Amino acid sequence: MLAQDLAAVFSEEHLHHNVSVFNAPLPSQWLEQALSLSDNVSLRRRKLPPKQVLRLVVGMSLLRQESIQEVATRLAFNSAGLNNDLLAARSSLSNARQRLGFKPVKELFELSAQHWNNQTHVDDNWNGLQVLSIDGTTLRTEDTPELREHFGSVLNQSDAKSGYPVMRLTCLMNVRNHLILHAQASEFNESELSHAAKLQASVPGKSILLMDKLYHSAKLLIDIENHGHQRFWITPIKKDLKYTMKQKYAANDAYVERDLSSARRKDKSLPKHWNMRLITFKIGRNKEVKIATNLPHEEYQAKDIINLYKERWEIELGYREVKVSMLQNALTLRSKKKDLVYQELYGMLIAYNLVRYEIALTAVEVGIRPTRISFTAALRIVLYDYHMIASTKSLHTIPARMKDITHVLKDFILPKEKRRSNPREKKIDVVRKYSTKKAKHTIKSA
Repeated sequence: MLAQDLAAVFSEEHLHHNVSVFNAPLPSQWLEQALSLSDNVSLRRRKLPPKQVLRLVVGMSLLRQESIQEVATRLAFNSAGLNNDLLAARSSLSNARQRLGFKPVKELFELSAQHWNNQTHVDDNWNGLQVLSIDGTTLRTEDTPELREHFGSVLNQSDAKSGYPVMRLTCLMNVRNHLILHAQASEFNESELSHAAKLQASVPGKSILLMDKLYHSAKLLIDIENHGHQRFWITPIKKDLKYTMKQKYAANDAYVERDLSSARRKDKSLPKHWNMRLITFKIGRNKEVKIATNLPHEEYQAKDIINLYKERWEIELGYREVKVSMLQNALTLRSKKKDLVYQELYGMLIAYNLVRYEIALTAVEVGIRPTRISFTAALRIVLYDYHMIASTKSLHTIPARMKDITHVLKDFILPKEKRRSNPREKKIDVVRKYSTKKAKHTIKSA
């Protein structure tokens, strides 16, 4: 984030090169391209320039526990020659964010995510395919009339509304390095399948998508197959799914056909019949799982596909890193206006990817998978060094300090993960010897 500011300080060529050790820069051309999408940012110099507001939006997620005013102070906005009294005024920061809008932040997120994911990392691919996943989650927002009207609420079994408005978020993630490549956010009533249909257009060629059974939709999966080069998928199937056996490769591996006549009543673009590969395996002693895929039998063995599908859980761990480590279990976003909620969300995704990219570069140097490095430790190190860099007066020490981040992260390598031999299951309720009596309320007549 500071690369363009730091480069302006140093005139010597070798120092320009050393500044690049800030491993996750946001180049000026990205910022300019993102800011061009704002409808309200004029060309004249404002008291809070748009680039500084972008830094503020990202910093709000990195410094979640601090107020927005404190974030502005810690990001050393005063180094830009701004009036520090303005930074203490909540209205000036809020107005600056509203002028910026959310479109530039979303554009910056997508530009940076694609660039960072295209870097080569250790063990990122599986048989030459990028390993990706699509899954959804929810985030709460502040309870204001505007946000409740736009995002809506979750209804419980008694049709009572939730205490907070709820936003639905669905992401496309690289499960090998946890970088979030694309995201769809909307009101709660829009389904994850609708989000996935929009995200599938962004799935690159030579990739494999790991998804849960919610996404086993003929329309979605056929679109993934037909609108790209070598785009493969794996999903479990529902127990009541009907199919016809066409060819059996092994006891647990078969080629099957689905009749889509009923689905064609709603969507005539679907074929009458659809073929897929079906693989069966057991988790623990008794639980049987069936996963469907379009990976050809001639090139990919069933046991390898089974082991690969177990990595789908990585996207759940990625969401945990965002909610627990970055948001610090405060699942409610702090913004109170609709556009600012979306702005804060995409700023949070940029901040998450910044830390994840730093981890990925460290993993390359060490020679391990990025998920083996602690995200919580990396987040704390990046925050500490960023604050020290922003407040230092010895500018010549900055390149060495940035280079040190990668070396420090090597000390936080996690032990190799051991896969569960049994699935997560709810424990059986204790059977009571005597049933619980219900209290009887009687009203005595006067």
